[in-house]
Amino acid sequence: WLRPGQRSNVAFFPLYPLAIDFVAPVVGNNTVLAGVIVSNLAFLFALIFLYLLARLENGSHQSARRTVFYLAVFPTSFFFSMMYSESLFLLFVIAAAYFARRRLWVWAALMGVLASASRIVGVLTWGLVMAEWLQAQGWQLETIHRKESWLNLWQGVKRDWLHVLVIAVIPLGLLSYVLFLKTTFNDPVAFSTVQSAWGRQNIGPAAVILRDVQAFLREGLTVSNLSRGLNLATMAAILGLSVPVWRRYGASYAIFTILAMLIPATSATQSILRYALACFPVFLLLGVWGKNTLFDRTYTIISAVLLGVLTTIFVNWIFVA
Repeated sequence: WLRPGQRSNVAFFPLYPLAIDFVAPVVGNNTVLAGVIVSNLAFLFALIFLYLLARLENGSHQSARRTVFYLAVFPTSFFFSMMYSESLFLLFVIAAAYFARRRLWVWAALMGVLASASRIVGVLTWGLVMAEWLQAQGWQLETIHRKESWLNLWQGVKRDWLHVLVIAVIPLGLLSYVLFLKTTFNDPVAFSTVQSAWGRQNIGPAAVILRDVQAFLREGLTVSNLSRGLNLATMAAILGLSVPVWRRYGASYAIFTILAMLIPATSATQSILRYALACFPVFLLLGVWGKNTLFDRTYTIISAVLLGVLTTIFVNWIFVA
């Protein structure tokens, strides 16, 4: 249903609810149990793909293990086991990146379609996969000024145009939901227009960040303000880490990380702690840095403490992210 000024579930993308509906009959139509099963199974496979991707990117079993551990102990990782779409979305995003790095374009495109049907940020996987295809043809953002890069790209298009078309279907997950909303409610972007009813207003990331920083400085020490401060700090940290991510893994991972933060921040920063879970390139980088014992122990202790604190706050029905 969709009524002006009222909250509606059209704000949430359809793949996770559809997965729950698929599993529910197997567990006696217990929707909550089905949701927990979907979330935990998706998280398991997401960790497997993250390990494989980390091995591929960092070339080390130890680094891959640290990458997986650092994600699992992140302060808001408890969302992976609850009725949220974090696990399913993370699975498809990481799987798309892994298959793209392996040059398995059809599988990468399929995972991308599913990611774009899970959350609006999932459409970024099109750029992620396409950037990998471009790099495979010898074209990179850093060499855009060189003539040979464009010649290599042209030869690649002539040789591998079919895979370009396959990759181009990734936004179909989003577009299919847009078509459904248009047909059902005559509002193709209803998932955006209902955001105001959920306490969000699309005013742009700069205005949102400024507003929330001012509110944090004004309100003082409260539980809700602690959450706001952690969200702002997390955003600042991840945007800052996008620079070393770019240097180590290239532009595609860094741009994905930046946009994965800025797109949600067009309306609010209140869930950044949760959305940060999808910024897998950051965890790949931390897995490398974790070779330093001091960094490893510091990250583990701080994350574990915050995980315990935020989990306690959350289970007491206080909003976290």
